[in-house]
Amino acid sequence: MIISNGEPEQQDISTPSSGQHLCPACFSPSAGEDVPCSVCGYSVSQPEEGGWNRLKPGTIVHGRYIVGRLLGQGGFGITYLGMDLLLNIKLAIKEYFPAGAAIRNPENRCVLPASEEVQEDFRKGMEKFIEEARILARFEEHPSIVSVKDFFEENGTAYMVMNHLEGRTLMAHIKERGGRLPFGEAVGILSPLMDALDEVPASGLIHRDISPDNIFLTRFGQVKLLDFGASKSALALMQQRRHSVVLKKGYSPPEQYQGSRHLGPWSDVYGMAATLYRCIAGMVPPDALDRMEEDPLEPPSRLGIPLPLYAERALLRALSLSSQNRPQSMREFKEGLLGEMLFSSGGESAISRTGKEARNEPKKEPPQPAKKRMVRSRGRVRRFFTWLFFFLSVLLLGAGFFFFFAASDLMERAKAGDASAQRSIGRLYEIGGILGSDEKAAEWYREAAKQGDTSAQFALGRLYAQGALGAPDSATAAEWYEKAAERGHIHAQFSLALAYETGRGRAQDETQAARWYRRAAEQGEVRAQFILGKMAEEGRGMNKSETQAADWYHRAAGQGHTEAQLSLARMYEQGRGVVRSETSAARWYLRAAESGEVSAQHIVGSMFEEGRGVPPDSAQAAKWYKKAAEHGHAAAQFSLGRLYTNGLGEKPDDAEAASLYKKAAEQGYAPAQFSLGWSYEFGRGVFRNERRAVEWYRRAADQGHTLARIALERLLAESEEEEQ
Repeated sequence: MIISNGEPEQQDISTPSSGQHLCPACFSPSAGEDVPCSVCGYSVSQPEEGGWNRLKPGTIVHGRYIVGRLLGQGGFGITYLGMDLLLNIKLAIKEYFPAGAAIRNPENRCVLPASEEVQEDFRKGMEKFIEEARILARFEEHPSIVSVKDFFEENGTAYMVMNHLEGRTLMAHIKERGGRLPFGEAVGILSPLMDALDEVPASGLIHRDISPDNIFLTRFGQVKLLDFGASKSALALMQQRRHSVVLKKGYSPPEQYQGSRHLGPWSDVYGMAATLYRCIAGMVPPDALDRMEEDPLEPPSRLGIPLPLYAERALLRALSLSSQNRPQSMREFKEGLLGEMLFSSGGESAISRTGKEARNEPKKEPPQPAKKRMVRSRGRVRRFFTWLFFFLSVLLLGAGFFFFFAASDLMERAKAGDASAQRSIGRLYEIGGILGSDEKAAEWYREAAKQGDTSAQFALGRLYAQGALGAPDSATAAEWYEKAAERGHIHAQFSLALAYETGRGRAQDETQAARWYRRAAEQGEVRAQFILGKMAEEGRGMNKSETQAADWYHRAAGQGHTEAQLSLARMYEQGRGVVRSETSAARWYLRAAESGEVSAQHIVGSMFEEGRGVPPDSAQAAKWYKKAAEHGHAAAQFSLGRLYTNGLGEKPDDAEAASLYKKAAEQGYAPAQFSLGWSYEFGRGVFRNERRAVEWYRRAADQGHTLARIALERLLAESEEEEQ
């Protein structure tokens, strides 16, 4: 709201219920304007240094949001603590204020371009700010992105409104932990952000500023990416024109010094890799420009940092100076860190023939008599199978020789002490590649495990758990799982958690189970994420928290875990742990339904029928009811039958309706039993038969179905009257 003289409105802030004064800077209870705030120290009579260039606490923007104290100021904007007057909740308000390109009118606090030279840059930057705010608003439900709740233009500039977070930055967390983090913990923290950054490029955004200062750990255990992209591309363009590019040393790739047209998802991969390096090595990587001539970057293993060899290779590749040598997406980088790189071979290219090739084709022969064509065809078939048999024989023989020499080379390396070769030999013995022997497999796994090979340690645990070396030995299996889990092996962490939860191999301890599930979940293990959600929802192994449950369900659901999608949908539907939203509930029910979850298919059908969270659509309702009904879902069979009866979404068809009622009724579904009784009583889709109607009414009435009881009493009374 702007008052008549052009100055942003300010008002005395008080709580809606009691009239108690609030500090205009931090919104804590206050004794009044004339008394400094006991929480933040703000006083109207003693303005803070540099405050002339910022909005004054107590200013109202957009007629709804009160601006409070400064939270931070960067190259392109100022962030304030804010409060929503309608919802009475704290928020963060970001104001577009590009450094060096904007000034504030001291009289009315409006923002102006600093000079005519930068006026066009200022305008384009603000357009970019609003455009990217609009894109970020689409990610409101994403658990790892601080998304935009509202955005608007006012005071000559633009604003974004976001959730206010409580917690600390990743950098503060690192410092509190002594300057660096174990590899497993660091990957666990960054893993959900990698997933988020794998989704965002499709919207055309690049973060450009990934660092421990822009990663936030909330007090609820969530990891959030701050300062996402807003107008940084426009700011970078301004800086280039003024030859004053300001980048975060050590975290910015070389192409970021060259302009936005060289940037892509691979640029954020560099920033994420530099952040991971800072976490585990305790130091920032050398700046990209300093690495151009002689690269002083030290691999973490040379610094004595324990991490898997494949993870170090993935990290160093992501820190390549050449953008082409880096992983081209955040997913590819994450898979490399976890040792799960997916190799795919391209299909054969379809090569179109040129006109010349077409002209050089042999002329078509005239049609042959049927008998000659059949003989030639048979000859071609024989020749085809002869050549096929020949090539298969050569292929099998070649594969045999290749396997023999490859296995021989592996064996030599294994005997020389190469842990990865020892593990590979163990794997060959386990799957039968060398005549098959679980005992021999265990011997080689053990040799590799002694050298700290986590995959071999996990494999040993698996063999003991499966009883491949005799009777199942859960205790020994858990010992090996623990060795691998301590060094960050994701599957070992999950298996160890399961051992603690079930009491197989470890004394049952749900607190320990939750701890190890969390370690695996933070690395992206989807089963662990779902189980953690259940434990948080039920208060097992941790304090009961529906908010944390919803967060873990969200992470697992985003990876396609059907049960998590169903659980998250129910939480949105009921408003537990999240703000109630039938739209969000419908979205997650639909995701689960598309994955084949039968109960979700029935719920989606009902939501389309009733218009809950989606526009009413009887045809869509019938479609989803039919999918669930085909899997024998009794309630869906009944609902689809009802649509056939009423002609909603399908043409009225009493016979099909009665058939569906019968299928559901035979499963004991009381509403279907009542409807089938009704069909028999009035001859709808079946021959009229009061005896059968009484039978089905009675079955439904025995389950407490009120209408069935009334109908049954009516029919029995009519029958008695007829007899009299």
